[in-house]
This record gives sequence, structure tokens and C-alpha cells, in this order.
Amino acid sequence: MPFKKEKLSNENNARLETISILFLIAFALISYIFTNYIQKKPDREISIYLNGIKITEIDGNKVDALNTGTYTLDCGDGGFNTIEIKGGKIRCIDANCPDKVCVSHGYLNPDIDNDMIVCAPHKLIIQYR
Repeated sequence: MPFKKEKLSNENNARLETISILFLIAFALISYIFTNYIQKKPDREISIYLNGIKITEIDGNKVDALNTGTYTLDCGDGGFNTIEIKGGKIRCIDANCPDKVCVSHGYLNPDIDNDMIVCAPHKLIIQYR
């Protein structure tokens, strides 16, 4: 028995379109809620050590809202490092050490476990934990 092709009426077509649109809106809403509220972001802390002693700790998830600006750390014996916190990122922008490896590192990457900026002459470590 061959199948008959039936054309959908305008009423059935409109109902199918409405159901499809409502389904897509519900799917988008559930996806948004899951990615922003249910899926827990890892708690990240930025620790700053000087001479092996932790001098401060910053909540890595709130670094954008808090502590924005530049800070100069006195590392002793005339040494200094200038740290910039901007746009949710942290980096060392200036130092008076001879090699400036800390400055060339760039921003800390929160996606890399234990990413750190090290200034060996000044015994400074800035690290995501």
C-alpha cells in the first residue's frame, strides 16, 4: 500500500513552528543556566611570594573586580618589581633586575596549573594555585 502525501494545513504548520521555537528557546536557556551557574568554576588563587614568604593572596576568580591597577613591590637591596592587574589578568611590567625574565613572561595563564612568574634575582614568585 503506497503512502499518501498529505499537505499540512496552515494551522498544523503554525503549531509545529511554535513548538519548534519554544523548544529552541528552552534549550538555549538551559544551556545558559548550566554554563554560568551550575558548572562550578575552579577556585583559583594568585599567590605572591617574596623571599619564600607569602606576602599576599588574591582570589583569581575576582581579580577583574578587585585590585585593578599597578603595584610596585620593594624586594629589598634596592630591587623592585612592578605588577599590573588589568582586565582580569596579572603580569610583571617592570623590574630592575638584569635579565627581566619576569617581564618577558607576560600574563599569567589561569588555564595552566601552577603557572608562575619568577624573578630569581629578587626572589619573587607570582603563581596561580
